[in-house]
Formats: sequence, C-alpha cells, structure tokens
Amino acid sequence: MPSENVAPTVEPDRRTRKRRARRDALLALAADLVDERGLEGLTMAALAEAADYAPASLYTYFPSRSALLAALQQRALGVLGEVADDHRRRWDEVLAGAAPAPGALARLLAFSRLFLTAPQHHTREFRLQQRLLVTPDAEETADAAEVVPAAMAVLDVPRRLLAEAVAAGALAAEADAPDPIDRPLDEAVVRTLAWVVAMNGALLADELTTGLPTTGVHLGEHLTTSLLRGWGADPADLAAAAALAADLPLPPVP
Repeated sequence: MPSENVAPTVEPDRRTRKRRARRDALLALAADLVDERGLEGLTMAALAEAADYAPASLYTYFPSRSALLAALQQRALGVLGEVADDHRRRWDEVLAGAAPAPGALARLLAFSRLFLTAPQHHTREFRLQQRLLVTPDAEETADAAEVVPAAMAVLDVPRRLLAEAVAAGALAAEADAPDPIDRPLDEAVVRTLAWVVAMNGALLADELTTGLPTTGVHLGEHLTTSLLRGWGADPADLAAAAALAADLPLPPVP
C-alpha cells in the first residue's frame, strides 16, 4: 500500500497542459530568433510578430523581456544539466571496476571534454549561456535570481565529481579560506567555479579575431590538467585517467 505520507500526484488539467505547450513553443521560437538575430534581436515585439501573437497575449506568458530571457536561460540550463547527469551515470557504469583515484580523475577529464565540446553537440543552449555572460544587464536582478537554482543544479555535477576525487585521494582536500570581507568561502564551490570559468574562457578564445595557435578545446583541456595537478593530482594517476577517459561515452561531435 502507498505510504499515507506521500501526497498523490496531481495531473495538470487540459487547460494547464495547453498553456505549458504554448509557452514551450514560444521559448523554442525565441531560441530561433536568438540564433538568427543574436541576443539583441530577441525583443517582445519580434517574438510576438514571429508567433503571430498579440503583444498583450504574449505578456501573459512573459511579463517582460527580462523574464523571457530568464525563462530561455532556465530551459537551456535544464537541457545541459540533463546531458551532464546522463553521461555521469554512464561513466559510473563503465568505471565501476577502475581504481579509485584514476577512476575519479577520468570522470573529471570526461566532464572537461563534455563541457568543451558542448558548442558542437548542444550549440543553441551553450551559446545562449555565453551570450548572456557577456551581455551586461540582460536580465533584471529578480529575474536573474530565478535562474540561480537551475545554474547551481548544472554546477552540482562538476562539484560532486571534484568532491569524489578528494574522497578517493586523487585530489588534495579543500581548506576554507576567508574572502575579502572575512566570511568563509566554500572552497569546493570555489574550485568548481574556477574550473568551469577557466573552460568557458578557453572557449571564448575561439572568438578572438587575431587568432590563436590552438583551439579552445585544446586550451581548455590543458587548463583542466593544470588545475588538477595544482589541486594535488598525481601525474601517474592522471596518465592512467587519460587512458580510461578515452573509452568513456561522449556525445558525437558533428
């Protein structure tokens, strides 16, 4: 018998399902507009025209352009988070019998490749994140706050991978340190952000008009290896991890 403490699942009614479907369709169309016209080309008027909606009707779904961008960002983050979670589960299956330290490092190397190749296998979602990062004041503070849980859910995958590497003895333990206003920082979160920001910066280097003697993917992989060494990874374990990571499933790159 089901537990009395478990609330029954309530299916949304037909009207709610139709409204959700319309909202999803509008977000898909908004993503098309960003692809075609850039972030600056996504306006409420442009979306209303493309969807053949009266502007007043459109505002019942998204009260402002800022809210529309926040919803679009949450949607993109949800896709990227599902991709990361799915691959993490598959890596765990493949590495079930691996030695703890090389196995933990192999997962980190695989996540690095997954992140760095996201512009190819999930172009729309990843590029949207990059555009928003370099567009000041694209979202109002309240709308940006709505995105934070989705962003933290995505960051939780690399955070857990780093924590597991510490637990396996593959990386040195973190030590909390004071920030400039003397509040303790969670060093595990700092490591995660440092790693993700470093990889994202490497990919942004591909946009430099002067050109570089390397690619963003190669630069990002070099940064990942350098960070892992700086955090205490043994070179022999890293070499073993690289061999293991070469056999892990990753999305095909077009």
